[in-house]
Amino acid sequence: MKKGKASSSRSKKPVKKQRLLLWLAAAAVLVCAAVVWRHFSVPQIELPYLTSRYVAVMDVDTGRFVYKQDIDTPRSPASLTKLMTLFLVLDDLESGALSWEDTFTVTPEQAHTQGSKYGMTPGEVFTVRQLVAGTVLSSGCDCVQCLVLMCARDELDFVARMNEKAKELGMKGSNFANATGIDASGHYMTARDIAVLSRELIRAHPELLDFTSVSKLTVGDREFKNMHRLVGRDERVVGLKTGTTLIGGYNLVTLAREDGQEYIIVLLDSNNDNSRFSESKTVVDVLFGEGQNGQK
Repeated sequence: MKKGKASSSRSKKPVKKQRLLLWLAAAAVLVCAAVVWRHFSVPQIELPYLTSRYVAVMDVDTGRFVYKQDIDTPRSPASLTKLMTLFLVLDDLESGALSWEDTFTVTPEQAHTQGSKYGMTPGEVFTVRQLVAGTVLSSGCDCVQCLVLMCARDELDFVARMNEKAKELGMKGSNFANATGIDASGHYMTARDIAVLSRELIRAHPELLDFTSVSKLTVGDREFKNMHRLVGRDERVVGLKTGTTLIGGYNLVTLAREDGQEYIIVLLDSNNDNSRFSESKTVVDVLFGEGQNGQK
């Protein structure tokens, strides 16, 4: 009997030890999870009333949103489309398929294209650098059409590349029907996807900021004026793109930086032209502690 009791006592010790080890392992997992959550979580900001119906504010470092308002509704993006167009052009420049000093001779087709224009006449010769400047700063659909033909057989082929790139970037709420952003059936993006695209674009091609961060730029004998009116007026703003159409409304993507922090602000369907700029500045002020939750 005594031997039996001793055997029972010994068998209980490993069980207790196993339970202790399981408890310690579970505690370690919880601690690790808390550390990871604290590292990756981004505090949400509070904003005053904005007329823009679709708003996305993203922390560029983490890729997480600090503010979201109806960011998954597909919208006509207008010239924000050109961010994807520029992505492919810059990809081709990086690969060597295209050179900054390559030239294009304008035909009537590009000179008379639909949408906003830089302004060109048939027979004029533009370099790729000038066409990129005209696309970024002047939102020229004429410049886009020139670049498209330098990168693909035709616009249809180029648009196929745009949709391919969108899938690669995980832009599930977007589809492109043209390279310029004119309103068209089956042409849409969400505020979420525009923020994702903007982040990936500036990370892959920081050289784009050489164009977006200046209020005007002279390339060769041509001058280009930035349509993003906060650039040059607010030193924290270094881009990124305007977009306006009848269906899409007044849209704006802003890239703002200060003290090592960087944010992308997407405003879609603002009340009017002035609102998209004033409201973007309001968001910038809040982000950097000068607005609603201001510390400065």
